[in-house]
Amino acid sequence: MLFVAIVEDEKEAADVLTEYLEKYGRENGLQFNCTRFEDAESFLTGYGCQYDLVFMDIEMPYINGLSAAHRLREADDSVALVFVTNLARYAINGYEVNALDYILKPLSYQSFALKMRKVVNYCRRMSENSILITFKGNAKRLPLNEINYVEISAHNIIFHTTEGPVQSYGTLKDVSCELDGKGFALCNRCYLVNLRRVKYIDGYTVKVGDEELQISRPQKKSFAEAFKKFIRTVRDE
Repeated sequence: MLFVAIVEDEKEAADVLTEYLEKYGRENGLQFNCTRFEDAESFLTGYGCQYDLVFMDIEMPYINGLSAAHRLREADDSVALVFVTNLARYAINGYEVNALDYILKPLSYQSFALKMRKVVNYCRRMSENSILITFKGNAKRLPLNEINYVEISAHNIIFHTTEGPVQSYGTLKDVSCELDGKGFALCNRCYLVNLRRVKYIDGYTVKVGDEELQISRPQKKSFAEAFKKFIRTVRDE
């Protein structure tokens, strides 16, 4: 399921978007959970990276779509953003906020469906190649290839990334389920290692990024097997 925000002050346009999403979903075996916001301020208040896709009208009262998009990108730099507008020249500035595409009013289903192929593919790639974490009411999406390893201590989780540590709450079970099938393996009960970032394994030591982590005796065999399987998968792609 994809979670969609429709930021649109015109009810008719919002209803058409919702109708088109439902139709596209039926035709392509997809489900969309849509939430409509009548203005950008209500959308941005309390925003927590909870959406996969945002349709943003450009011409709205109080805060226009372009200004709202700049604020959105401060909180979420990866959510799929599609502008909706009457005039294409307004949407051209979408490159400033990394907009994925734009849709012209009045909406045409044929044009909408063509654009949705690219949008859905983008959302799938983001879901497969990143993880959404929360901490103290804030949310952040981390690309998997930027995570070196995950450190678990009680209910504290620290994502050691190429840009520095990022803290979150949860348990080993939670984070293991979230990263299952995404190229991570336990080297001991405290460290969940991103196999993409492994430089070498030497006995009971694994070098991840610029750090060396200890491999516990109980995890040594399963960790080595997970790494070998990951390498074979990469080579076969």
